[in-house]
Amino acid sequence: MMLLLTPELGEEVAKTSLPWEVRVSKADGYDYVFYTIAFCVVFQIIARQISLIVLGPNSPKRGVAPRVGTKLVSVLFDLIAVAGGLKELIAPEAAVLADPIYGYSSHSQFHFSLAAGYFAWAAVVTAIYRGSKLSILHHTICCLVYMFALTPFMHHIGNIYLLFQASSLVIDTRSVGKLLTNRSTTTNVTLKFIHPFVFVLTRILIGLPLSVVFVKDMKNLLASGEAHSDNVVYFFIAVNLLVNVLNIYWALGMALGRNEQPSCSINAEEKQASFNWMDIGFNVSFGTRETPHKRPRARGRKGNPSKDNTAPTFSAPVAIVGLCSVIAKSIHLDFLQDPNIIMDEVKKLDFTSFKTPALFSLGCYVFFKVFQSFGSKVFNEAGPGVIGADNKPHLYTRIRGIWYDLAGFDHPGGPVALYLANGRDGTALFESHHYLITHKQLYGVLNKYKVPENVAKDLKTIDERDDGAHYVWDKYEEDPFTLDIKKMIVDHFTPIAKARGISLREATKATPQRWFMIISLMAMFFASLPFYVAGHWWTLIATPQLAWIIIANYWHDGLHFSLSCDWRVNAVLPYLFPWLSSPWMWYHQHVIGHHAYTNVDHKDPDLAHAPQLMREHKSVKWRPAHKNQHGWGFYFVWSVAVGLGLQVLSDVRANLKGAYNNVVPYAKLDPARLYAHFLGRIFYVFSLFVWPYLAFPFWKALIWAVVPIATFSWSFMLNSQINHLTEHCAHASSPHFLKHQVITAQDFGEGRWWPTFFSGGLNMQVEHHMFPCVNHCHLKSLQPKVKALCEKHDVPYYMVSGYREALRTHLKHTEEMGVRPFSVGHEH
Repeated sequence: MMLLLTPELGEEVAKTSLPWEVRVSKADGYDYVFYTIAFCVVFQIIARQISLIVLGPNSPKRGVAPRVGTKLVSVLFDLIAVAGGLKELIAPEAAVLADPIYGYSSHSQFHFSLAAGYFAWAAVVTAIYRGSKLSILHHTICCLVYMFALTPFMHHIGNIYLLFQASSLVIDTRSVGKLLTNRSTTTNVTLKFIHPFVFVLTRILIGLPLSVVFVKDMKNLLASGEAHSDNVVYFFIAVNLLVNVLNIYWALGMALGRNEQPSCSINAEEKQASFNWMDIGFNVSFGTRETPHKRPRARGRKGNPSKDNTAPTFSAPVAIVGLCSVIAKSIHLDFLQDPNIIMDEVKKLDFTSFKTPALFSLGCYVFFKVFQSFGSKVFNEAGPGVIGADNKPHLYTRIRGIWYDLAGFDHPGGPVALYLANGRDGTALFESHHYLITHKQLYGVLNKYKVPENVAKDLKTIDERDDGAHYVWDKYEEDPFTLDIKKMIVDHFTPIAKARGISLREATKATPQRWFMIISLMAMFFASLPFYVAGHWWTLIATPQLAWIIIANYWHDGLHFSLSCDWRVNAVLPYLFPWLSSPWMWYHQHVIGHHAYTNVDHKDPDLAHAPQLMREHKSVKWRPAHKNQHGWGFYFVWSVAVGLGLQVLSDVRANLKGAYNNVVPYAKLDPARLYAHFLGRIFYVFSLFVWPYLAFPFWKALIWAVVPIATFSWSFMLNSQINHLTEHCAHASSPHFLKHQVITAQDFGEGRWWPTFFSGGLNMQVEHHMFPCVNHCHLKSLQPKVKALCEKHDVPYYMVSGYREALRTHLKHTEEMGVRPFSVGHEH
C-alpha cells in the first residue's frame, strides 16, 4: 500500500496522526469503547435539541428530530471511519506491514475502539426504534468484530475495511437532508445518484479483492497453527463471507432498480411513533416507540401535569451505557475458548476508568433536575408574572396609554419578552417586535387582556418618567412609511417561509447555515481554552477575539429573541458566554433602553456610561476632563468599558439605585434571583481576573488579567460606538418610531463579508434597529429594500464605506463634543 506514495513521504504520513486521534494503548482500547458509547449518547441528545431549534417550534417536521439526532451521530462516525481507512490504505504504519495479522497500530486501535463503541450504540438505538432485525444483527456483529480486533488482531486490513462506511456516509447524509428539508433538493438528488457508485467502488471493487486476500491469510494462519484463537479466526471468516454476500445482494438490488437500504445505516426511519422514549425528564429524548411504556402510579400520589407515563427516568440510558461499558471492558479474546475467564476479568475490572464519565453524567443530571425544580423560582422573568395583593400573578404594561395584564397570555415569543414590559410603558417594545401581522389582528389579541378602568386608574409605571412620550403613536400604523416597511418585510419572508415549509416568523430566525457557523465558532473557542489556561501566548489575542465574534454572532441575537422561535433557546444560550454583560442587565441596557429610545436624552442609557470621562451627547454636562476625551480618555474608556464598566460598575449601580445608568427603571430583584445574579458576577470576576494569579507568575498573571478583556472591550466598542455616535446621528430625532430608528443609526461596509462577520451584523445598524427580532443573517438582503423605501419617503439614510471611515467619523464627533459648549463654533 505504501506504493501510493514515495517511501519517504509514505513513512512521514504514517507517523502523522489525524487531528482527532488519541494514542490508544492495547490496554486502553476497551475504555475508549465506553467513551465512544457515552459520546454517541451525549452527541445524540445535543443533535436532537439542535434539530428542534433549527426546525422551530411550529414546524410540522419536529417529530423527525430524534431521527436526525441518530443520523448525525452516524454521519460523524462515517467521516472519521472513512478518513481512518484512507490513511491506512495510503500510508500504513511499519509495524502492521511487518505483521499484518497481529501487528499493533495506535491508529487502528483508536479507530477500532470508536467502531466498536459506535456499533454497540447503533445496535441499541436500532432496537429501540424497532428497526430491521437485519440491521440489529449487522451492528452487533460489527461491534464484536472490532472488539476482538483490539487484542490486537488484523490492524492493517481491518482498518481498510472502514472504507465501507463511505457508502453509509452518503446514505446518512441524504437521510439528514430528507428529514430537515425537501427530498427533491439538488443535494439530496445528487447524493441519491452517487450512492450506488460509491457503494460499488468501496464494497465491491475494493472490498471483494480485499476479502479474497483476507480469507486466504486466515486459511494460512489456521494451517500454520500460529493462531491465538481458532474460534476467533473462524468467526472472522464467517463474518467476512456474510458481509460480502450482503454487499453483493444490495449491489444487485440497486442494479435492478430496487430500493434497498444497506443495514450498515441506522434504520430509524422505518417506524413513525408517537411517544418519547428514554426521556430523562427535561425534554431530551432519543426517539420514539410504537406503544407507550405504561408505568403504574404510586398509590396516593398525585399526577404531575407536566409529565406523564411517556417519560421514563434517567435510569434507562444510564443502564444501557453502563451495561455496554462493562461488556466493553470485560470482554477478552480468550473467553471464547474458556467462558469462565470472563468472570475473572469482571472481578479484576478497574472501575476507576468509569469515574470521570460517571461523575460528569451525575453532575449534569443533578444540575438539570435542580434547574427544572427551582429554575422558575430563581429566574422569575420566565414566570407568569408578579403575585399581586389578590394572590394572583399579574403582568401589567401600558401600550399607547392603555393598561394590559398579560399574565395569562401564552405569548409566542415566550414569557421573558413579556416580562421586560412589566411595570413599564411597553409601546416602543411592542411596536418594534410585531411587523408580521396587521395592526387590527395585533390589537384584536391585545384587547382581550385590557385592564378594567377601575383597576387601571391606580396603576403606575416603575418610574413615573417612563411615559413613552417621545414618540407620537396616533395613526402611526396608517403612516405610508410604516405601511410600506411592514409590507416589505412580509413580502420578503413569505416566499422564504413557503420554500422551507415553515412559518413566517420562523423564516426570520437563524437559518441552518447560521447555526452551523455558530456551533463551529463555539467549538473553536472552547478548543482554544485549554491552551489559554495553559498560558500559550497566541491565545492572548485569539481567545478573547473568538469570544467577541461568538457573542456578536449569536449572543446579541439571542437576547433580541431573533436566534430561535423557541424562547428557551434565546433565554438560556446567552448564559454560556456572559463575558460582555449579564444577560439580565443587557435586556435593560440594550433592549428596553437603547433600542426603544435610541439617542434620546435621559432615556437611552448608552449616552451616559462614563459621563465623568466621556461626553458623546449634548445631554451630558460638560466637564474639563472632556477636553482630552479624544486622546487618553478615549483609549482608557475603550479599554475598560466592558471589564470594569458594563460588567461591574453599571451592574452594581443598577442594583443599588433601581435604575440602569439613572434612566432605565430597574425593578428590585427577588432574593433568590439576586443571589443567582451575584454568583454570576463572582464567576465572571474569577474567570477573568483572579485565576491567572493562581496559575502564573505575577508578571504573566497581570498580562492575562488585563490584555484579553481589554482587547475584547476594544472589539465591542469598535462595533457599537461607530454606529450611533456620529455628527449626523447623535442628535437626530423624529416622533415617528421607525424614522427615528433610521436617522439615529449608521451602516458601514455594505456587502463586505468581514464587517458583517466581525460585527455580527452590527454594520447593518439601520436594519437591525428597525427589525431587532430578525436574525442578522437576513439583514444583508433587506438592506437594499430599506434604502429604497427611505429614499422614496425622504428619510435620511446614513452609510459609510467601512471600519476606517466609520471610526474617523466617530472620533471627529468625539473631539467636537469635548469642546466646551458655547465656545465659538461649538454652540451645543
